Amino acid sequence: MSTTPAPVARLIASLSNVPVVTEDLALYATDVFYNAPHAPEAVFRPRDEDDVVKLVSAARDLGVGLYVRGGGLSYSSGYLPNRPGCALIDMSGLDAIIELNATDRYVTVQPGVTWSALREALRPLGLTTPFWGTFSGRHATIGASVSQGAKFFGSASRGSSAESVIGMRVVTGAGEVVVTGSAGGENTGPFFRNYGPDITGIFLGDCGAFGIKTSITLQLIPASKGEAYVSFSFDDPAAQMGAMGQIGAEMLATECQGMDPFSAQSRMVSEGLIADIKIALEVVKGASSLTAGVRDATLIALHGRRFAKKIGYLMNTVVEGGDQHDADRRARRVRAIARDAGGREIPASIPRIMRNMPFPPMSGLLTPSGKRMAWLHTVVPNSSGGECFNRTEAIFQRDAADLKAHGISHGYLLSTHGPSGVGVETLIRWSDAPLPLHLSFMSEAQKAALRQRPDNPKTRERLKILTKDILAEWRQLGGVHMQIGRKYPFMETRSPAVRTLFDALKKQFDPSGIMSPGNLFTLDQ
Repeated sequence: MSTTPAPVARLIASLSNVPVVTEDLALYATDVFYNAPHAPEAVFRPRDEDDVVKLVSAARDLGVGLYVRGGGLSYSSGYLPNRPGCALIDMSGLDAIIELNATDRYVTVQPGVTWSALREALRPLGLTTPFWGTFSGRHATIGASVSQGAKFFGSASRGSSAESVIGMRVVTGAGEVVVTGSAGGENTGPFFRNYGPDITGIFLGDCGAFGIKTSITLQLIPASKGEAYVSFSFDDPAAQMGAMGQIGAEMLATECQGMDPFSAQSRMVSEGLIADIKIALEVVKGASSLTAGVRDATLIALHGRRFAKKIGYLMNTVVEGGDQHDADRRARRVRAIARDAGGREIPASIPRIMRNMPFPPMSGLLTPSGKRMAWLHTVVPNSSGGECFNRTEAIFQRDAADLKAHGISHGYLLSTHGPSGVGVETLIRWSDAPLPLHLSFMSEAQKAALRQRPDNPKTRERLKILTKDILAEWRQLGGVHMQIGRKYPFMETRSPAVRTLFDALKKQFDPSGIMSPGNLFTLDQ
């Protein structure tokens, strides 16, 4: 019997100065949907770039696979080991804002900085990043977001997280530090992305397959000086998708989101009176003036749930402008587009709440009744939005009886992505035991009140079939995805020449195959 220590144990021994955890790792073996096929054997918590370089160099020599985790809110198996003998690198401790340059309009951050923290740092300066966070931005980190690809705040006119990045520092699987953007040259700072061929894009959305980000530089732009809120209800979600695409094409809004009636009603009814009071106080505190804050809080209190009982598909829009006149002008055009598409205007409570409390606690990863939730998304061209929704819904209707027998229900989150694309995201609910990640965001009182549900592997297997069917339909429409991880088909959809190029890049940046093995290249369903 061999007495040679296992590779991860040898890795730990060779890095005595790098903080590491080896016990109670159940939290790190799950994401929002998946259980890891192989739990990580250790979680390293580097303190700086030097620690990351040491980790990668030692792991390369020992053949230890490394996966990278930020806030942990992925749902595509992006940081879960798919082979034994791997370690996890928790980057949340690298949470410093390195440089905030208001004159040259960029900010450089370590990867563990959350979107919420950056938002608060920029607010006093009247600045923002074009894309400024995900709904989970209280915990979601900038490093993970640009590695996985993220959408939400700012996306309706400014695109995804990747489009706000100017440059990065990346530790590749070869243990080398690559600097992208203008900072990669001599005597230049990180103020510009394209000087010759752009290599920044290679590391954006790579799910950690090519390297580990140790700093990210983002563009800065002036924050809005005027805001308007518009909500419409639609009986025909395909028509709503058309309206959302047109709003994006004219770049009228910074956020334009839709949801189905059940999701909208559940969101509002579950908040309760105490939440109304808290929201009202936050709206008042966050408003540009006390008068405006009282007005917004009053509107929310008066209309917050009153219309929730008789609504169709909702379109919630936040419109920004250089001043209030500009915002109001854009809002009038949004209203005209929505009316022409058959929508009817309703009180704009939800977008007001979203803008004034953009980063809520993540204790709502389960439904109010304790059911599990799973998300599946695609982005398609504006012209295909309505067809994408209809073809997705047709799958749910085709299998309605079987899905009902498994206790599976569904809703939708719809979105606008810059001038060219719209998104369809399914929100699937079913009864199942919660994962450690779900519970980690709950208070003790919330966990005590949680309805106990048994493990349900049979329904999870049915969800895998449903997922494959939906992804196949979206593939026919030419849909693209973020948070690829091992959930969405990437290499299978690339041309042979592009596959060859990606294989070559993997060998170049990760010659030992230790960087997030399987991510981007392997489907895990």
